Parts: sequence; C-alpha cells; structure tokens
Amino acid sequence: MADALSARLSWRCVVRAALPLVAAALLLVGCGGDDEGATGEPAVALSAEAQRGRQLYGSKGCASCHSVDGRDAAGPTWKNLAGSTVTLEDGRKVVADDDYLRRAISDPWAERVKGYGTVMPRNALTDDEVSAVVAYIRAISPDPSASRSAR
Repeated sequence: MADALSARLSWRCVVRAALPLVAAALLLVGCGGDDEGATGEPAVALSAEAQRGRQLYGSKGCASCHSVDGRDAAGPTWKNLAGSTVTLEDGRKVVADDDYLRRAISDPWAERVKGYGTVMPRNALTDDEVSAVVAYIRAISPDPSASRSAR
C-alpha cells in the first residue's frame, strides 16, 4: 500500500512539473505558423507595396537601426511613426506624414530626430523604393490614413 501511495504521489509530481512545459509548447506552436510576430513585427495585413517595403526594410539594412515593434534602437522605431509628431534635433516638431517620411529616408541628414546621435547613412533607394518603405511604415502605424499628405 505504501508503494502504491508513493507511486501515485510521484506521478502527480511528474504531471505538475510537466504541465507548464506542455502549456509553453502549445503556446509556441499556436504562435507559429508564419514568421510574423516571430521577429517582433506587428501582425498586420500589408498591401503589395507595403510588402515590398517590408522586404526592403530587411534587405537594405534599415532593420539594423530601426525596430518595428517599438523597441529602442540606434534610430527611431517605425512602429506607430506615421502620423505621429516627431521632435527634431533643433527643437521643431513635425508630423511624420508621407512627405516627411520621404524626406527623412531620402535625405536623412536634413532633419535629424532629437535623441538619436547616430546619423543614418545616405542611401541609394529609388523613388519607388522610398514609396514602398513609406507604405510599410504607414501600414505598421495605428491610423495610417492620418499620415497621407497631398502629393
């Protein structure tokens, strides 16, 4: 009888120890399936142009300095950037609409964001590539329609 009680208690300890591991494994499986979220990127539906911007974000080196999940990095995060108010190094405040985002990408030295001493290197993105990156930034912002400006 003591052996049966000891075996039952041992089994309960095993189950109690395994339950958190099983729950964690199920959570990881449930979060998998696609790569969104795995890199900290917001899970949002992207237009074809924004998809291209996302690809450029990775392939052109943007990801080395700009996060898309709100984490602080060498450069400002792109999460919730479009339509927000940005304070520049000279103290001016500007709205990060499409025109501002295009300028900031095309001529990064013209208006530097306050608090980021690292200066973004000049790049050789085409106008179409800049538009795609802006579309991606707009897509990962809460109200992307707020950032559109007259062209």
